[in-house]
Amino acid sequence: MSAFLVPTLIALDQIFKLWAQRYLDPVPDPFLPGLYLTYVKNTGAAFGLFQGNGELLGWVSLAVGLALLLYLWLVGPRMGVAGQLALSFVASGAVGNAIDRIGRGYVVDYLDIGPGLWPVFNLADSLVVVGVALLVLIGLFARKR
Repeated sequence: MSAFLVPTLIALDQIFKLWAQRYLDPVPDPFLPGLYLTYVKNTGAAFGLFQGNGELLGWVSLAVGLALLLYLWLVGPRMGVAGQLALSFVASGAVGNAIDRIGRGYVVDYLDIGPGLWPVFNLADSLVVVGVALLVLIGLFARKR
């Protein structure tokens, strides 16, 4: 599953980021109720932490993503589908943002749930959050069995 899913998610992430760079402005533009499109260059990590450390964060992110891909390749066939999906999401998000940090020196963010309500984020960020949440759920349900 991850052999197809991970490159597809990374490609989608990069396509959306290229689109955001070309067509979006730093001024929030309403897209759907509760969702704005806003172009932001993030030189830090989540929530704007560690600003100005994009390259170092990029290499760390790439190492994490590649380590997860190696783990998926070695252990994935023995994992359940949910675990494979969760690790694929986290790896895709880590590599997607690493490409930005190493290649551009910043991460392109464009999804905004409301100006000032939450930091602007992107598909890669969402994949990491959903993947980690899924891993937590898997862990919780595994303990109950």
